[in-house]
Amino acid sequence: MLHYIKFTVPVSLLFLFCSFSNNAGVSGVAYYHFSHTRDTTNARRIWEEDFQMAFNDQRSVYRSYTKQLQDSIHTAQMEAAAKAGSDAINMGLLVPSTTEKIYTSENEKAIYISKLFSENDYLIAEALEKINWQIEKDTRTLLGYTCQKATGICKGRKYTAWFTTDIPVNFGPWKLQGLPGLILEAYDASQRIRFTCTKIVSDGSLPNNISLEPPLDAIVTTTKEYNRMEKAWRENLNIDGNSGTDITIDKVTVQGDTQGTPRKKLTINYPLELTN
Repeated sequence: MLHYIKFTVPVSLLFLFCSFSNNAGVSGVAYYHFSHTRDTTNARRIWEEDFQMAFNDQRSVYRSYTKQLQDSIHTAQMEAAAKAGSDAINMGLLVPSTTEKIYTSENEKAIYISKLFSENDYLIAEALEKINWQIEKDTRTLLGYTCQKATGICKGRKYTAWFTTDIPVNFGPWKLQGLPGLILEAYDASQRIRFTCTKIVSDGSLPNNISLEPPLDAIVTTTKEYNRMEKAWRENLNIDGNSGTDITIDKVTVQGDTQGTPRKKLTINYPLELTN
C-alpha cells in the first residue's frame, strides 16, 4: 500500500530564501571531527564523523565531509563498473554518515535543515536559538588561534565552547552559534558529545562546489511531516521487500564488520538534541 503525504507550507516561508546573498567579507572553511556516545550502556561504541563548515559574515553551511569523500569514491567505483559492463560493484567499506546539511542565516536569525529523501530535497526551517553564552576569562591556543572559553545551553544541553575573535564570525559546528568569533571546539557537560576543529582554510574564498544558499527548489516542510513521510516509506519498503533496484552490491563492509554480522542493537539514550 502506497502512502501519500500532503505538505502544508506557510506562504511566508517561500520568501525566506531571498535573504541569502553573497557577502564579500570574511569567509572560509572549517573542518571538525565529531564524536558522540549515543548509547551510555555501550560507551565503547562511539559515533565518529568528519564535518565541513563553510562560512562568511552572514551565513554558513555545515555538512558531512565523511559523506562527501565516500560519495566521491563510490561514484568512481560505479562509473568504473559501468564502463566495464559489470552490474556487480564492490563498494568496500561503507561508513554510516550524516546526510542532512545545516544552513545558518545570521541576518534572518534562522536555521534551515536540508534533507535528501527519495531524490528530492526537503527543507525544514527553525528559528535561530538564542544561546545565553557566559564568556569567561580562560584562554587557550587551538590551531595557532587564541581562543576564549564560554558556556551556554543549546538544544537542552550545557556546552563549553572555545572561540576565537581572530575569525570574527558568529558560527560554529552543528547548531552552536552566537559567539563573537568562530567556535573551534565544543563539548557538552558529560563530554559524550564533542566537536573539535582540525583545520581552517581562511583565504577569503570558498571552493566552487560549496554553496551557502539552501536549495531553492527544495520542498519546504516541517519536522513532523518529514518524519511521517519517512516512516510511511519504511513501512512500504518492508511490505514490498525491496527498494526497486536491480544493481547488485557485492562485498559490503560496514565500519569493519561484514554485512550481516550480528551486532548489539543500538539504543540511543543520549540524543544530540533534548529540545526541538
